[in-house]
Amino acid sequence: MESEIKKVEKVEKVEKVEKVEKVEKIEKKEKVVNKSILRNTLGKEVPVADYFFGGKIAPGFEGTCGKPVDREDLLGVFNKVFKPEDNFLFYKAIDKEVYIIIPPIKYSTTVGDFNNSLEGDFQKHAISFINEGSVNLDTLKMKLGRIVKFCKFGDR
Repeated sequence: MESEIKKVEKVEKVEKVEKVEKVEKIEKKEKVVNKSILRNTLGKEVPVADYFFGGKIAPGFEGTCGKPVDREDLLGVFNKVFKPEDNFLFYKAIDKEVYIIIPPIKYSTTVGDFNNSLEGDFQKHAISFINEGSVNLDTLKMKLGRIVKFCKFGDR
């Protein structure tokens, strides 16, 4: 009888340990998912809530939008069209010559309570060029200028 009780106690302990391990794994996964860091054109970290409706980053953001642009010539053109203090995000897709511009929600014309946006929604504009490294700075400036009309700067 005592050996059966000990077996039951061991089984209960094992089940408790397994449950704790599962919870710890889930918590670690959640921490990794929310660890995405957004950077503006000055390289400063910016809050996710300023760009993503509901304060949660869209799933697959880094895989789709890539990393912040770090080429000085492109950043120079970008910062002439959009003021660095406006905190627009300027990203480049990892495997293509596609640039993503993400305005903060406060300048957005398509994302917000007024538009029944879902959690994780964000306004984005894509600019593409034919070949890797084929970015023409004048064309980039012209294409960036077209994006301005899709942003509201009333509260600058």
